[in-house]
Amino acid sequence: MRQSWKDIRHTLIQFLRNPSEIGTIVPSSRFLAGKMINCVDFEKASTIVELGAGTGAITGEMLRRSSAANRILIIDLNSDAVSILKERLKAFSNVEVVLGDARALPDILQSRNISLVEAIFSSLPYASLGTEITRDILKSASDVLAPEGHFVAFQYTPLHRNLFERHFSIRSAKIEFRNLPPAIVYDCVSKTEPRRYAPDKKTA
Repeated sequence: MRQSWKDIRHTLIQFLRNPSEIGTIVPSSRFLAGKMINCVDFEKASTIVELGAGTGAITGEMLRRSSAANRILIIDLNSDAVSILKERLKAFSNVEVVLGDARALPDILQSRNISLVEAIFSSLPYASLGTEITRDILKSASDVLAPEGHFVAFQYTPLHRNLFERHFSIRSAKIEFRNLPPAIVYDCVSKTEPRRYAPDKKTA
């Protein structure tokens, strides 16, 4: 699932149609994807959710690190992106691509008999979505994040850091300059219990 001109074209078209939902004109780089994926120990994450996958820049790196033991749900509100991902990922029996709203994450999981997840990766452009929608999405994500789970998101500005802090404890915030534009990767954890951290196995 390497980045292709087709993916760039798709992202650009979707951005021009609805910039508030896409947030950028090019897919995320492999360096940004690696920095996000490094935040999670896949051996301890039985269920993983990705919000706003687009054409799958983060998804591809996630699949390279995961195994058939990981159940993966990819949720996107863009029907074109969902169609692309369903076709590309049809060989992965442990992956489900869902056309849905991130604000409805608890309901989406409940309909699949899932109560908590160990990892959530988010590529949603919260700065473009606005405060109210961002607050609703982060609330939904925090409601389903397991006590030892990670919520990992990237943003192009620190605009909504205070909202992240309201719903999660921020373990780290690191800038990835090898992305267009440079992005901040937030590694967040649940506020429900004290944390016991393990060092990252790899570095981007």
